Amino acid sequence: MPDVNMPKLSDTMEEGTVVEWKKKSGDPVKTGEVLAEVESDKATFDLEAESDGVLQILVEQGVPAKIGSPIAKIGEGGGQAPEPAPAKQAPPPKEPAKGKPKESETPSTRVEEREPAQKSAPPREAPERPASPRQDGQDGLRDDGDVKASPLARRLAAEMGVDLTSLKGSGPDGRIVKEDVMAAGTARPASDRRRQQPPAQRPAGPDVEVIEPSRMQATIARRMAEAKSTVPEFQVTVEARVDLAVSLRQQLKDSVPGAEKVTITDFLVRACALALRKFPEVNSSWADNRFQRKRSINIGLAVAPSQGMGLLVPVVHDADIKDLIQISIESRQVIERARSGHPAEGDLSGATFSISNLGMYGVDEFTAIINPPEAAILAVGAIKDVPVVDDGRIVPGKVMRMTLSVDHRVFYGATAAQFMAEVKRLIESPVTLLVPSA
Repeated sequence: MPDVNMPKLSDTMEEGTVVEWKKKSGDPVKTGEVLAEVESDKATFDLEAESDGVLQILVEQGVPAKIGSPIAKIGEGGGQAPEPAPAKQAPPPKEPAKGKPKESETPSTRVEEREPAQKSAPPREAPERPASPRQDGQDGLRDDGDVKASPLARRLAAEMGVDLTSLKGSGPDGRIVKEDVMAAGTARPASDRRRQQPPAQRPAGPDVEVIEPSRMQATIARRMAEAKSTVPEFQVTVEARVDLAVSLRQQLKDSVPGAEKVTITDFLVRACALALRKFPEVNSSWADNRFQRKRSINIGLAVAPSQGMGLLVPVVHDADIKDLIQISIESRQVIERARSGHPAEGDLSGATFSISNLGMYGVDEFTAIINPPEAAILAVGAIKDVPVVDDGRIVPGKVMRMTLSVDHRVFYGATAAQFMAEVKRLIESPVTLLVPSA
């Protein structure tokens, strides 16, 4: 009877929790069927059956399980799922008391049963009455004493706190109409109008709503607190001209098959990967009081999950040996798999450097928190149209601000500045990003 073990989907995942079992013990399952929805420290994903058989659940939903520990078993096929309990029959209706009609057989119902084709007669129209001195039969205007006003004008006056007796009507026979009330209400001081408005009502319920974090949110909170308290970080910011990058992106989308969805983030992944190859100190970690320099250049992309709060960091592996189109396709695939809850092995692990781009939300500039064991993360702001100086002339240009957060134990200010200068050079000369890697 093969075990269904809690899988490991990221370097930091130590345990997972079954959020919901999609099958019950005793249910027959087939290979590829979704057994459960499992939450890790970084994502929620679907756990699929790897063989045919009958499911036996070992760990109930909501109970954490260590990585690799069995949470269910799949027995030999051919077993039958337990038959569902027979549906309960509704009790027979009680006998009605003598001399009283049944509730479902009211006098009106019995009339309808005897005369199914009979239709209820339409309501009779009230006879027309001559207009009284208080009502105008053409437009519904009312004349109450000395104040003549339309119903709409009266309602607006009550809502806006306007005294009808103080107005002079512009309608027929001096009647007050909507425009008169609106003009009077607009002319009053704002302080007076505010006093007439009813105070806003606070929604019912407690002043503070307590929300339990998901496993992913709790892990993010713990790791970010550890990073801020244990990593001595500093930041370096540069501003890059991206006119050529924006133009080249549009040309690729218009003319190169497969490049329709290339993004500026894809340009940055390629630029950072080449810069990391030139400055391997940045592609390193601090562990056990030693430097760990990584050979693979794997770029993590900080993105929001499709639902709820949290943070996902899908990874583009070996980004330095992939061209721009490959990076664009692979980054889109790993992000979609992670957001859908179906990450492949390695999709959420192995990053050596990360990029967080909030430019699409209109953020000009920000600093990102390093995700250990990485030594750096690049925060990218929005592309803005601004006046720039070009050969002594002020011309329109597109600029983008980038901030690198650095673990000061791993490398220092000069290296950070040189790395950012290289990223800036590459993104400002984007044709170099199209050259295949050696």
